[in-house]
Amino acid sequence: MSVANNDIKVRWYHKVGLEVLWALCRGIYFSPRWFRFYVVRPLFYVVLTLTRYRRNVILSNIRNSFPELSAAQTRHIMRRYRNTLAEVIVCTMSLAGAKPGRDNDLMTWENVEEHLERTRGRDWIAMAAHFGCWEYLLLWCWHDPDCRFLGVYHPLRSTIFELFYRRLRNLAPNIIQTPMKDTMRYYLRNRGEDHGVVIGLISDQSPILRADLEWHRFLNQDTVFVEGGEKFASRFHLPMYFVHVCRVAPGRYVARLDELYDGVEEFAEGELTRRYVRALEDMIRETPELWMWSHKRWKHTPEKQAAKFGIEKKVAK
Repeated sequence: MSVANNDIKVRWYHKVGLEVLWALCRGIYFSPRWFRFYVVRPLFYVVLTLTRYRRNVILSNIRNSFPELSAAQTRHIMRRYRNTLAEVIVCTMSLAGAKPGRDNDLMTWENVEEHLERTRGRDWIAMAAHFGCWEYLLLWCWHDPDCRFLGVYHPLRSTIFELFYRRLRNLAPNIIQTPMKDTMRYYLRNRGEDHGVVIGLISDQSPILRADLEWHRFLNQDTVFVEGGEKFASRFHLPMYFVHVCRVAPGRYVARLDELYDGVEEFAEGELTRRYVRALEDMIRETPELWMWSHKRWKHTPEKQAAKFGIEKKVAK
């Protein structure tokens, strides 16, 4: 494992905080499964409930996304989401030092052999979302050790947590942690070698507002998306796959790679992003409690974009 950009100042207290946090996570990792998911997870759920963690944001997001639901149904999804969030915390902590032999059942991939054959000798893009335990997506590298997996991420403000996640994601030697701003540069320098490159993108977060962003109708709201996946696919003709995830048990998921683009087809601008948006909404509607509702996803609006950049208001597609 390496980090494409390692420019970070580390003080002694950062190192101490990191080791304390890592020791706690290692303790969770080695604890029995029943303890993790039937003792620790309920404790986190209680904390999230008592602190009313982003309660108004969560309720507003769910209410606006599913206006047909009653107030009781909205609160029910919120409670189930809190349980998911508590579970994601436990799952993430449990990845501290995870190994293939012990933890292969955390994420089961439905079509591994078929996908490996289909992408043999080709670079490709994995389009994922903050759905279930998204850190599990890195476990693909255990099934394809010959690839180089570019895990694209946003650097964190907290130095301790930035260092923690960098260490946590050290799950395989073929994982390259790449800050979003360095992704294109890294790919251009490392493609075409004796290995395939997989670009892992979690593309459901809210991007920096720009004048050229297109709006999409997503969960009954006008929404903008990070467009890096389409830009990579268009420029380099890379196949693009949507990572469809299902939760089958506490801390265990099944994933499937659905083709969004074959790398050859001609497409109109914005079409690949629209395909991702449709696939994501369908997955969320199947099990809404698994998506990250506590994020301020709809802080931008077409009106805000038009006013900020002095342009005509755009219409969602």
